[in-house]
Amino acid sequence: MTVGMTMPVSALASASGTSSVTAPDTTQPATVTLAAGDTSGGDVGDSQAIQAYVAPAESQAAVVDRADDGYQASTYAQMAIDSGIKYPSNFYVNNPNSPIQWPFAVGVSISYGFGMRDGGFHEGADFVPGEGAPVQAIADGTVRIATEQGGAFGVTVLIDHEIDGQLVSSRYGHMQYGSLQVTPGEHVHVGQFLGRTGNTGRSFGAHTHVEILQNGTTPIDPIAWLRQHAGG
Repeated sequence: MTVGMTMPVSALASASGTSSVTAPDTTQPATVTLAAGDTSGGDVGDSQAIQAYVAPAESQAAVVDRADDGYQASTYAQMAIDSGIKYPSNFYVNNPNSPIQWPFAVGVSISYGFGMRDGGFHEGADFVPGEGAPVQAIADGTVRIATEQGGAFGVTVLIDHEIDGQLVSSRYGHMQYGSLQVTPGEHVHVGQFLGRTGNTGRSFGAHTHVEILQNGTTPIDPIAWLRQHAGG
């Protein structure tokens, strides 16, 4: 099966109804034709999905106006560059001093959110900071899984956290081969570098699939949970 997809870089939104968030303006949309491979097995959330984010080579980091919260646009853009993030946005603002943080040091867009998609249920949110952007732990915790053989998730990390006395786990999928920075059983701290945004497993286009698992097993909406606990 072959799927044709045309996506302007400026149109990224959550599948669950999140308003569009802007990336850099371009005069032409980026177009890609994707060939869907084997969709058997793997994780439920990605089992029938083609996940894609395509940006032309000439795209540059968006300049986001954050004057209302103490940032100048140039400062915010520099923060993104310093963090290795190519496509910052105002979808959220990360607080680097919070005990619970977003999975990227500055705000980035999502291409798909939590909910029904293409006849299946997407169990996370797909963040699109650009190829190679560093993924960070959302909270202190213990690494349960860190592997390059994560099936549909590709290079993936799963961390168990204790938050408000309850077990909450976070999963980060599709990272680059050779980029893992943690090992199973390791205790990690909020904001710690886990690996780099990639395109491994069942994925078409660089992004990081993030899940929040209540009681360590049940997927819940990661955007709603992060807004509640990390702010932004």
